[in-house]
Parts: sequence; C-alpha cells; structure tokens
Amino acid sequence: MKKLTLLIVLALSIQISVFSQSCLPDGIEFTTQAEIDNFQTNHPGCTEIEGDVIIHGYDITNFNGLNVLTSFWGSLTIYGTANITNLTGLDNVTSIAGLFIWTSDGLNSLTGLENVTSIAGDIEIISNNSLTDLTGMDNLTSLGGSLEIHHNDSITNLSGLNNVDFIEGELVIWDNPSLISLTELNNLDSIGGNLAIVDNDTLASLAGLDNVTSIGGQLQIMQNYALTNLAGLDNINAASINYLVITQNNLLSSCEVKSVCDYLSNPSGNISIFDNAPGCSSQAEVEEVCGIGIPDITFNSEFSVYPNPTEKEIYISGKNKEIIKEVNIYTQIGQKVLHETGITNTIDVSMLKQGIYVIEMVSNERKIREKLIIKK
Repeated sequence: MKKLTLLIVLALSIQISVFSQSCLPDGIEFTTQAEIDNFQTNHPGCTEIEGDVIIHGYDITNFNGLNVLTSFWGSLTIYGTANITNLTGLDNVTSIAGLFIWTSDGLNSLTGLENVTSIAGDIEIISNNSLTDLTGMDNLTSLGGSLEIHHNDSITNLSGLNNVDFIEGELVIWDNPSLISLTELNNLDSIGGNLAIVDNDTLASLAGLDNVTSIGGQLQIMQNYALTNLAGLDNINAASINYLVITQNNLLSSCEVKSVCDYLSNPSGNISIFDNAPGCSSQAEVEEVCGIGIPDITFNSEFSVYPNPTEKEIYISGKNKEIIKEVNIYTQIGQKVLHETGITNTIDVSMLKQGIYVIEMVSNERKIREKLIIKK
C-alpha cells in the first residue's frame, strides 16, 4: 500500500512538472494564428518562455492559445498584427522582461496584461493608431527600464499607468497628437533617466507629474503647441537635472516653476530656452521672471509695513524719515509681481493672490526686504 501511495505521489509530481516548466531558451516567433493555436500541443507543459518572444502576422486574430503562459523571461514584441484588438490570452502572465508593441493598428486596448505588476526592462508603445489609452496595465507599479510612448495617433490619456511609481530609465512621451492629459501619472515619484515631453500637439498641461521629485538626466519640453505653463514640474529637484531644454512651445509664456528657477540659478549642465511665447522666449527672460540675481532676503525693521497680513492695501512708514523711492513685490520664487515708484506710503495690493510674498523697499540709502502675507 505504501509503495502504491509513493508511486501515485511520484506520478503526480511528474505531471505537475510537465504542466509547469520553463522552455524555449532560444525564444520563439509566431507569424500565424495556427502557430499560436498549436502552441500547447507543440510545447506541452511550457508555461515560462526563457527566450524572447516575437508575434507578428496579419492573420493573427487572438492569443488564446497562449493562455497557459505565466512568464516571459525575455522580451515580448508584438508588431504588425492589424487584426488584434486586445491582448486577451495573456491573462495569466505575471512577469515580462521587456514589452514592445509597435504598428498594431487594430489594437484598441492592452486588456490581457492585468496580472503584470512589474516589468524588468523597457516598454515601448509606438505607432498603434487605434490605441486610445493604456488600459490593461493597471496593476503595473514599477519599471526597470525606460518607458517610451510615441507616434500613437489616437491616445488621449495614459489610463493604465495610474499605479506606476518608479521608472528606472527615461520617460519619453513624443508625437501623440491627440494626447490631452498626463494626470494618470500622478503616482509617479522618480525617473532614473531623461524626462522628455516632445511634440504632443494638444497637450495643454503637465499636471500629473506633480509628484515627481527627481530625474536622472535631461528635462526636455519641446514642440508642445498647446502648452501654456510648466505647472506640474514644480517639485523636481533641480540637482537631478543635467540639461534643461525648453524650446518651440508656441504658447508657453510661463516657465518660472521652482525646478526651472532653481536649475537656472545653479545649473549643472547646458541650457537651451528659445522660440517659446514672450515670458519664456529666452534664458535671460526666464531668469528675470525667476528673480535670479535678486539679493537674498534679509529682514529689517527700519521700515514698518502694516497691516501684515493684509487683503487690499498696505502702509509703509520709516523710522528714520528715509524716503522710499521704489517698492517691488516678489513671489517666493523671485517673480516680480508689482513695481511702484513715487511712493505715497500707501500701496494697493488687492490684485495679488493669497500667499506669502517678499516686499522690497528701495531708498537712497539701501534696499530692505520684509515678508508680506496676502489673505483673501
């Protein structure tokens, strides 16, 4: 009886081994639907492919024959599959070394990748003209390589990347003419390489990148013809940027976010700023609105500014009868928002938004700075 039991256990172990094993160290290429349909017959027990997998062919309509696969040790490349609309059939895959999806014009969803939580290498989503977003990658949290999304005519947003918090390589979003939103990247906090937002015709905002605190290379904002400001890049540590490129954004007039101002005040690499709208049309212009070159704030009690906080107006009085010739008010990042000369000791500040400012009072003798708080 014990012998029979042992034989049964051994048989079950062998059966489990047969039905769960790695295979194909040299990878495999599928070019027809028949090859996909016959995969389990031709490679019994194969659940983890060791080599690279390439799938292409116009008669391929589904990946159902691959539904036993759980892992790609190498990369998965899908291209030229005009009759594939989604990736159903890959539902049991949990890990991929790299993912490349190119020129699959029938593809309108990445449904089928829901069980993939991390990808060890690069992701490239290129020239898939029916793809409107990246739904299907919703459980992906980290990426060990770069993420490139470009030349996808119909992508409007990046739904599917909502849970990604780390990209080891670079993030390149390039030539997606219908893209209007990056808000789905709001969990992303770190990029190990370049951050490039280039040639996205309808992208009017960089909101969604607000939680990114560091990159590991160039910051490139180029040829985004609807972009008016750089809000969303505020929290990037300027020390993590090694080259700043802001060019050919026709409507971009406001570039004085903290990351840019901090980099311009202490650059660690090259700077290219040109062919944007007035306010951001040159390095000198951005430096001016950033207040670079303005002396450090030093608080002084030679003048009284009251009420402080204030809503509508302030009064200035000097203790030693010094005459104030000029008053400037700056934001905390150094942007000048008010300039007054011929002072009568009363200044209207009702146009300023609520916040903390620096007021600079200039007399014949000195420049004195104080903190000014506007409340609404």
